[in-house]
Amino acid sequence: MKRYNGNERVKAGLYWTPARWEIVTIGREGGVLPEGDHYVRLPALIVMLLGTLLGGLYVIFLPFIGFVMFFGFAGKKLWHLAVKAWNPAVPTEQNAPK
Repeated sequence: MKRYNGNERVKAGLYWTPARWEIVTIGREGGVLPEGDHYVRLPALIVMLLGTLLGGLYVIFLPFIGFVMFFGFAGKKLWHLAVKAWNPAVPTEQNAPK
């Protein structure tokens, strides 16, 4: 892929700067890229396909992430509750009868 520098006149399209993870849109008549960074031109078809794919992955995996977080949190709370309930029942040097 061809790299472009800031302040360079370019054709219309989408330009991505990896340094800031920002996409700059240049209109139909072309324009000048903002100064200071290096840019890579993104083909519109790839951007649309990746956007659709990432949106679908987000919709599919968001509920699973929620369930994992909920059951992980509930499991930790139940584990701490079980340890608290078990500790007084088990004799140790601190709570053993003298």
